[in-house]
Amino acid sequence: MYTHSGAGWHIRDFERRDYRPCYQVFRECLREFPWRGPAAPYLRQLFNALPTAMALVAEEPQAGVIGFMTLRPDTGYVDHLFVANDWRLCGVARGLLHVGRDRMGRALILDVDAQNTAARDAYEKLGWKVFARAGEASAEQIRLIGP
Repeated sequence: MYTHSGAGWHIRDFERRDYRPCYQVFRECLREFPWRGPAAPYLRQLFNALPTAMALVAEEPQAGVIGFMTLRPDTGYVDHLFVANDWRLCGVARGLLHVGRDRMGRALILDVDAQNTAARDAYEKLGWKVFARAGEASAEQIRLIGP
């Protein structure tokens, strides 16, 4: 589907065996969002999204699953996009978004926490634009639309 030959990882469709590794990546990433509180509700959302959404996995042969994305085919909305800490800045998120956009045939949309400045900066560098804002200051979400 998509391979990054220099870094050795590739993107493929989610398979049943990917549940546990995706949860591990997700839990690791949630630790960086203390403003979100307990992880349990977010883990339930992921559990519900994986079988019903278009789900893609980034995998490196030695490391296993290093990132994943869930996407709503009817709207082009990205529910989840997470990359393991050790694999950030290696093009994994860019690759997942690229494959998702190619499959959808149109721009994608997603929400990002206003407090998540690292993700907001990364999306901006990839050409994503602010589409809307919602929520209170402590829980503000910014909706972005992809290039």
